[in-house]
Amino acid sequence: MRREARGVSLRWVLVAAILVGGCGTRSDLRRPDRDTGQLDTGLDTGTDTDTDTDPDRPEVADCGFTYDQQFSARKRTPSLPLRPIPPTGDGGTVHAEPPPPFTYRLDRGAGYRNGLEMPGYSDTMPLFERAVAWEEPYRCYELPSGAEMLTESEAWGLWRDIAKLTTGVQPDTSPGARFVVGLRGAYPGTFAWHGNTPDRFNDTLALLWTDDDGTRHVREFPVNVDVGAWDHGWENSSSLRPNRRYRYADGWHGTYNALAIVEGDYLVRDDTNNNGHWDSDRNGWLPPLGVDDYDRTGYGHNIHAASVDAPLGSAAVNVWSGGCQTIPGMANWTEFITNAWVELAHPVEYSLVDARDIAPEVWAPCTPDGTHACPWHIGALPFEHDDDTSIAASDDFDVYNCSAADESGPEVVYVLTLDRSGTLHVEVDCDDPVVDVDVYLLDGDDPDACLDRDHWGLAHDIGPGRYFVIVDTYVDDNTVLDGEYRLEVWLE
Repeated sequence: MRREARGVSLRWVLVAAILVGGCGTRSDLRRPDRDTGQLDTGLDTGTDTDTDTDPDRPEVADCGFTYDQQFSARKRTPSLPLRPIPPTGDGGTVHAEPPPPFTYRLDRGAGYRNGLEMPGYSDTMPLFERAVAWEEPYRCYELPSGAEMLTESEAWGLWRDIAKLTTGVQPDTSPGARFVVGLRGAYPGTFAWHGNTPDRFNDTLALLWTDDDGTRHVREFPVNVDVGAWDHGWENSSSLRPNRRYRYADGWHGTYNALAIVEGDYLVRDDTNNNGHWDSDRNGWLPPLGVDDYDRTGYGHNIHAASVDAPLGSAAVNVWSGGCQTIPGMANWTEFITNAWVELAHPVEYSLVDARDIAPEVWAPCTPDGTHACPWHIGALPFEHDDDTSIAASDDFDVYNCSAADESGPEVVYVLTLDRSGTLHVEVDCDDPVVDVDVYLLDGDDPDACLDRDHWGLAHDIGPGRYFVIVDTYVDDNTVLDGEYRLEVWLE
């Protein structure tokens, strides 16, 4: 891990915004990677066949996962002794986790350009069953529609869709390229938010690639994509913001090869109280003693090993992460890095997604109508849209954590995905003076995920990610002040 600079900087690497297009008519939940012709977002959706035509596919009532027994259902972490790790004075790098007692060179055999420098850790953590190469024709996945048996190609397509439709960025799926998808708050093989008990390896990291002959590969690891509950010192504990793409490369973590982040300045959430969790109203994890987490720029959030002993369900992240994405046990780390590694400096794209924010288009196509289930898509910026809250189909959010205003009238929902940073401007204008609608900016489809709000317009410094803009109707003494409006959105 590395020392990180205070403050939110907009000197980030600017890249082109990737636009997410519309949907089709809402239908039943579909199998992943099914070619409906209605998921075209301007991004490659593949040409896979309809999985419903496979007569040999077994049907299952559930996957039989035992995660609930493996992992604690605690909603809050107990008090932990906080042990500060002093800075090393080497220009900012702080190696708080125990350094490997030695490193060794792993020869990966013919067909590889070079070997790997491996850490000489030793632990009792076994290789996770979903991290191994597929020999069976199907594996079980718990989808919103129920348990489904998927082929490896279908699972690859599912993970690709989660990344591209949630972040708005098409992963590099060319032969030889690797891309990684992290799912915060969901166990491997599942996609439902489980509460995200902190300081545990209870998230998912999926490693994906394609051979020259088009064969697709999927490996799924139980990991942590949050900070561990440990005091690493001033501004050395933080979590990556979800629902965006990060740039990594085959590189180094200390003395051994790992995936190193090569992003410029990027936004993180400082874990000021060292509880190993992103504190927010949305998560229900509120900081003790008035010590607030806050956003700042980050540096050095690598993907590396954590040498912890079994069992997986009680192994603590602890000192192994000050914000890095860590894989528990040398067996799992070896399986991951030997498949992820191509050559030094080879680029790897990492899409981190909050399980609650998976784009609904992943599961079912829909025609945008301004509802929470199928919001309007803010595509090319600047963006303008005329609508009318008096005929809006959604009336779900009545009050937000950033305002005490009564917004119990109907609302219209918009979604925006960005792969660059800047100042987002959102303005709403009503020709009828009786109409009173307010504008909200959220980083999740949740009234407790509010970033900013205003009566007429707001300007908010923003980084890459998935955001919601909601035009909601103010209610004044039981009078619903709904009506027509024009929304304008642009980025500077």
